[in-house]
Parts: sequence; structure tokens; C-alpha cells
Amino acid sequence: MCGRYRLKDPDRVLEALRAVFGERLGAICLEQRWNVAPSQQVTVLHSPGDHVEGQGMRWGFVPPWDRSEKPRLAPINARSEEALGKPMFREAVRSRRCLVPADGFYEWQRTDATSKTPYCIGLTDERPFFLAGIHTDAVVGLRPATFALLTTRPNAAVAPVHDRMPVILEGPRAARWLGPGALVEADYRLLCEPIEADDVLLWPVSPLINNPRHESAEVCEPIAR
Repeated sequence: MCGRYRLKDPDRVLEALRAVFGERLGAICLEQRWNVAPSQQVTVLHSPGDHVEGQGMRWGFVPPWDRSEKPRLAPINARSEEALGKPMFREAVRSRRCLVPADGFYEWQRTDATSKTPYCIGLTDERPFFLAGIHTDAVVGLRPATFALLTTRPNAAVAPVHDRMPVILEGPRAARWLGPGALVEADYRLLCEPIEADDVLLWPVSPLINNPRHESAEVCEPIAR
């Protein structure tokens, strides 16, 4: 699962975007965020043609056929191993893939029957990366575009903390995710493999992260266990 993430260095993320997409990249505006939570609207990258652009989307995937004011379903994650086989996600995997720029995400390790310890998880050198997602289009007068993050099995670094992790993409893998045309199943499965454990850094953080109203650098500062 992935239920929170951060984007602490927008300028560095933009540099990574330019390196990946080059001339395909349109105008992108990113803001610093320390504690992005479900139901919030953030900038997500998608490719409606031969270019890549940013669009405000709400975290919580609403199926295209649901035109109700209060959707019954709005999952924040989709299991990558199952998404191609589920009617709710299948078409989005084929034609409405997106990338969520980030430089860290949060998971909670259960320590006993009633307690969990939050962790911030990032990559070596705290370099930026992209979370693989799928999205639905906006419904005029009803809701903005919505998205969900794809998850995969944990690598050896994340496994002691949680039994799932987001699909993380960098470089050519991120470019392929937003490449033109459909993604064949073999490529899709390969892209959804967990990132190498040696690329991962993680550290325990304050329970302040539990409350999405806490939006400051303090939520991801390391604490002693």
C-alpha cells in the first residue's frame, strides 16, 4: 500500500523530468509538499498525445462509468499484479497511465497489536522518482480527474516495514510508462517489478505524519527508535 508521499524539492524533480522527457515535456508547475494524502488534488503527469503535461488530479480513482456525486468506490491504490484483470482498472492500464512525481513516500510498520511506526522511504541521495499510476478523466461539473497508485510486492529493504510498496520508475522506465500507444503485458509486468533494494533508504519518522494537516519538514525528519 502507499497512502502518503512527499515532494520536498520541486526544482530537482523538474530537472529529472527534463532529463527523462526532453522536448516532449510541456509546462509543469510543482509545489513543495511534505504530506500528500488521499482525496487531495496534486499535479500528475500524463501523455494525452506525443507530449507529456501536468494536470491537477484528485487521489482516489473513480471508475469512468460512475457519474454519481458521491462515488461508492475511490481506491487510492491498485495491485499491479491484478489491475489488468479487473474491469475497474483494465482500460486505464492500457490507455490512461500517469506518473506522480515524488522524492519520498511513507509506510507504517506494525510494532504490536495497537501500535505502528511510520517510516519515510526514498532513494539513495534522496533523488526524485516517479510513482506509477492510472487515471480517469475529469467529469465536467462533477469532479476533477482522479488517479490511483500501482503497488507491487516489497523489495528486501521495504519488506520488514510493509508487505506492499508503490511501483517506482526512473529514467527510461518512466519514459516507457508514458510512451505512446498501448503497453504490452510483458512490458507492463516488467515495469511493475519492485525497484532494487540497494537503491532504497528508509528511516523512522514522527507520528505527526499520521495527520494530513501536518504539512512541514518536521514530518519526515528522522527520529530515534
